[in-house]
Amino acid sequence: MTWLRLLHYLTACYAIFLTLLLWLPNPKVLFYGWQPSGDTGGYAHLFTFTILGFLVELGRRKKSFLFWVFWLILYVFLTEIVQELLPIRSFEWVDIFQDIFGIVIGLAVGLFCRFAAAKISKKT
Repeated sequence: MTWLRLLHYLTACYAIFLTLLLWLPNPKVLFYGWQPSGDTGGYAHLFTFTILGFLVELGRRKKSFLFWVFWLILYVFLTEIVQELLPIRSFEWVDIFQDIFGIVIGLAVGLFCRFAAAKISKKT
């Protein structure tokens, strides 16, 4: 198994896990009531979508950059719409902005890593 195929599997698993977190009425049931100590400062969406954007960019090969930007932003809106339909969850514009900003950060860092790796491999 190549590292790229492994990265694709990891990204798919992370996206499924993230969807579960976002679509369950109470995601704490996945962790048996456990939640991180301290406050995340309301940046949980930013962190989780930064990771998603990073993984997508590292694994991107055949499809264009804009193709993935479109699908990731569509995913953001769909998750928020579904949350509006769930008990004790709601549609939040702040979450959408954090999700999109996280995707942009993750894609940018992933793009930087790809360019840096390409530059290093050209030198060797």
